This record gives sequence, structure tokens and C-alpha cells, in this order.
Amino acid sequence: MTLTVTATEVPVGGFRLDIRAETEDGGVVVIENQLERTDHGHLGQCMVYASGLDAVAVVWISPRFRDEFRRALDWLNERTDVKVAFFGVEVGVVRIGDTGPCAPVFEVVSRPNNWQKNVKAADAGASSQSNISPLNAARQNFFLEVLTDLTECRPAIRLPSMQRANWLSFASGPFGYWCISIPADGRVRVEAYLDTGDGETNKRIFDTFAANQPTWADQTGLELSFERLNERRASRIAAYHPVALDEPNSEADARSWAVATLTSMYDALNGPLRNIAAEIRKTIAIERDTKILIAHDPETDTEKPKSDMTAPVRSFDDTSLAPPVADTTQRWKTDHEGPSYP
Repeated sequence: MTLTVTATEVPVGGFRLDIRAETEDGGVVVIENQLERTDHGHLGQCMVYASGLDAVAVVWISPRFRDEFRRALDWLNERTDVKVAFFGVEVGVVRIGDTGPCAPVFEVVSRPNNWQKNVKAADAGASSQSNISPLNAARQNFFLEVLTDLTECRPAIRLPSMQRANWLSFASGPFGYWCISIPADGRVRVEAYLDTGDGETNKRIFDTFAANQPTWADQTGLELSFERLNERRASRIAAYHPVALDEPNSEADARSWAVATLTSMYDALNGPLRNIAAEIRKTIAIERDTKILIAHDPETDTEKPKSDMTAPVRSFDDTSLAPPVADTTQRWKTDHEGPSYP
């Protein structure tokens, strides 16, 4: 998302918006800066600005987001349509060396799940159509039953909308998504799908977890499949179980297995995945910023690093403000909807 700043201190009702920007196609983006930790007042102001200016996106920037306000933005992204997006961004500062200049760094802590919004749009456009295949209808019914049972015991997980593929994703985070699918090999797969939108970040997250496979097997009580997927941007941590959807006993057994397995994996892995993904994103951001901050040596006509990043940092990669899941549909076509899937 490329933005152009059009105005600052814009009056909206009895408030003043910090920054008004526009997208390339003229959509209004409201940007609210907050110097202290997030609070109810600024959340309300964001809503006033968005409604008053008919915004297509809201960017709320703060040094620290309390969990309840991050969840509020997640909730807004899940419940609103494709016409508006909400971003929560934490800002920090780094110093280059001991006496070098300071620079702001950012980390996106809440962003739209574009796939989920695309599903809502597809559902609205296809509500009168009945051309979904019997096989995919059976798959989606199976997914819905599994996730309904899962959300009853883990209320923090929100039930996603049904769609027309052989997979269903839910519970997105800074690492990617959780997902349930039935590939063409006759097995149900539940997984943590690692896709931050950046291949290097994905592989570092995966390698960190893969290096401790026995620990995760002990904590989940499962035989996990660690799949780096070197030919793809993403990676996965998965578990598999056979299923025959046209056989009631097999379907019931697979459903019970999927609920129990997702519960174990989510309980053991979701928190560490979120934390490690955030730390790796910070590390990569520092590394990339260091490469950019190069001092030119006129005597040798060579370039050398100006200095090391030494101060604490809260950061994210340069493309984070563009939702990294914008190509989710294409990615899942590659991973789940290829020719091998009926």
C-alpha cells in the first residue's frame, strides 16, 4: 500500500486527525499517532476519523499496544468487510552506534486477514450459486464441524467463514495462520502455516522450531511433520490422519482426532510461534536497516557499514504496512489447490 500524505491536523468533528493520506486510487487513510500506551480515547477517535472521512484504512501508531486494543483491531478486521482495514503499529527508536543518529522503527501488531475478507466478499457474491462440488461441500462441512468443536473449548479462536476450497484457515498471527485441509492423498492435515509474507523470516521461524522437534513432540504428545518447503516461500508444522468423508465411522474418527490434535498443537505452539516470530522480525529488520546505513569511504571508493545497531528496538520489515497476506489466495492455490487436488 503506497500512501501520499495530503494533510495534517485535519479537523474532524471536535477532534483533529494527525495525518490524512491517500492510496494510489484515491482512498482515504487516517493515521493517528499516540505518544503513550494505547487507550480507549484514541480507539474512539480512530472510529470518528474513519467514519467522518469515509476512510478505507485506519493506521493507529503507538509505542505500545495493550493486548485488549490489539484484539479490538483484530475483531474489527474480522467483522468488517473488504472496504476498510485496520492496522495497529508499534513504534520504537534505534541509535546507530554510541553517538550516531536515531531512527524510528515500526512493528505491525494488527493487520487485516485479507483472505478472510476475500472469503466474505466471495460468499456475498456467490450466495445465489450452487455450483460447489459435492466433495468440497463435504470437506467444508467437515472443517466447520471440527472448528465448531474447537472454538467451544478454545473461545479465543474465532470461527471463520466457509468457502469453496479444500482448506480452511483461522487464528492468524505474526507467524502466519492455523489451517485444516484435506489434500488429495486421503488424509486430513492440521497445521501451523508459517507465512509472514517474507521468505527469509518464514524460514528462520521454521528452523528455530525444527531445531527443537523432540521438545515440541513432548509438549504436544504428537508426531509432528516439520516441512520446510524450500521451493516455496512458506513452511509448515503439521500432523496428518487418514479420513474417508463418505464413511461415517472414518469421518467421525477423523473429526475427533482433528479437534484433539488442533487443541494440543495450538496450546503448545501458538504462544511460542507468536513470540519467536516477533523477535525474528525485529532481528531481520535490524539487519536490513544496518545494510542500508552504509557510509561511503571516498579514499578507497568502497562502502563499509557505518556502525552496529546497539539500542533496543521494536521493528518490522519495510513492507509490513502492506498486509503480507494480500496474495493469500494465490499462495493457497499453489499449496492446496494444485492439479493434485480434486
